Amino acid sequence: MTYPFFRLITLCLLAIISLTTTSTRAQQVPGLHLSNYGGLYRATYNPSTLGGSRYRWQVNFTTLGSTINNRYFIFLGRNSLFYPLLAPHSTDELYGRSRTMGSVTQQDPVHLVTDIRWPSAMVSIGKRHGVAFQLRSRGYVQGQNIPEGVRTLYFRRLDTPATPVQEGEWGDFKLLQQSFSEASFSYGLLMLDLPSHKLRVGGTAKKIFGARAAYLRGSVDSYEIQATGSAENEKELALNGFTYESGYSQPNQPMRLSNLFDASQYAQGWGYDLGASYELGSYWANRGNNKKRTEKFTDGRPGYIIRLSASLTDLGSIRYRTANSQVISGQQSRSVIGQAALETIADRGPEGFAELFPAQSTTELSDRVALPAAAHLEADVQLLKAFFINIARTRHYGQPDSPLAVVQPNVMTITPRFEGEDADFAFPISFIEGNGKASIGFLARFGPAHIGFSNLNGLMGKGATRGSFAYLGLSAWTFKKQ
Repeated sequence: MTYPFFRLITLCLLAIISLTTTSTRAQQVPGLHLSNYGGLYRATYNPSTLGGSRYRWQVNFTTLGSTINNRYFIFLGRNSLFYPLLAPHSTDELYGRSRTMGSVTQQDPVHLVTDIRWPSAMVSIGKRHGVAFQLRSRGYVQGQNIPEGVRTLYFRRLDTPATPVQEGEWGDFKLLQQSFSEASFSYGLLMLDLPSHKLRVGGTAKKIFGARAAYLRGSVDSYEIQATGSAENEKELALNGFTYESGYSQPNQPMRLSNLFDASQYAQGWGYDLGASYELGSYWANRGNNKKRTEKFTDGRPGYIIRLSASLTDLGSIRYRTANSQVISGQQSRSVIGQAALETIADRGPEGFAELFPAQSTTELSDRVALPAAAHLEADVQLLKAFFINIARTRHYGQPDSPLAVVQPNVMTITPRFEGEDADFAFPISFIEGNGKASIGFLARFGPAHIGFSNLNGLMGKGATRGSFAYLGLSAWTFKKQ
């Protein structure tokens, strides 16, 4: 059926208005999770996409994603995409590795993330059903209320002229490292399949394993970055009125696959996702139909004018109650940290912190921590055949009540994209709360390979703390016959 142009504009305006009236927190980076040919990648964001999928089957070999800054390309070979996942298992120059990662937020909070999607697969069952099995590892490092001067000294070091002498007030702060793996099973169903109306629903169940968390939180009345006088450019960080609490669920140890499933060493839990999507219109599918077209040929590309989607992801929790956990707390009227101490804390985390600062009380860590749950709303408008404008917002679901909980930055994303069976191109424009400028990203998929960046201008800037989520991967698939 054919829709007048003014009705298309009305639908666009209604979608934009409905999606810009709530505050949001980012859970996914713009990329293949928007595309009708996203397959497994979109199923992570909204499992309903498995129902009535164009794919007969799809296999993801591996997809790697992590936040990086412009230092990553300068110090090639001496950096790491996987710092948030390495922290529980290594002390090998983590300070240097972490300095090649940049935050997706310019101010607060500091937000680093690593996401590895291990070999996974999806398959369609008939016309309406689809299932998927995925393996995924995620790691986060997050800091709240870290002053710009302290962030600068971390990246520029305390023994270089790049770190200026300064002082300022501070207040409450928190640093958090959390990592876990998950094995998930997803199911999608095409409930309604009419030429102009399609309704899909789906769900995912997740088993969480190999979870580890470590944190440092406290309060500082004021801080000073001052010269030591012992060597040229040598400085130190002085903390006045320092109260602290630091803990971990498991000491740092080399990774062994069997240990990840041992509940006495690494925490476990359960999670689930729910999703639905509705497609309206068949205008573009009918355009170009004429008597010359044979019955054997059918355009399999989506013909909807607008697709409305909603999903809840990462509902559930992780139970931290491991055998070797520890939490220490204390306070000092004045503490001084030099470059060597800074590297000890960065490399060894709370264990290194406990070596340098006295523990006035010691307890075990025991807590149930919610997964980074989020509610996603999305409107996808097809303006021309295979050319779309997507407006997406994501709101953190629930209130974190634990020092181990990851809190996502607020964001709204507008993404123009072109998609086809063999290629995708997208230019996501993200508006993150606290950032002075929009983050302009890019995604390209050519056949089995895809690569993307959430913030190209962050990679080209000189600010060491600014970053971009970069990801690349390989997959293979076969489409259904039309």
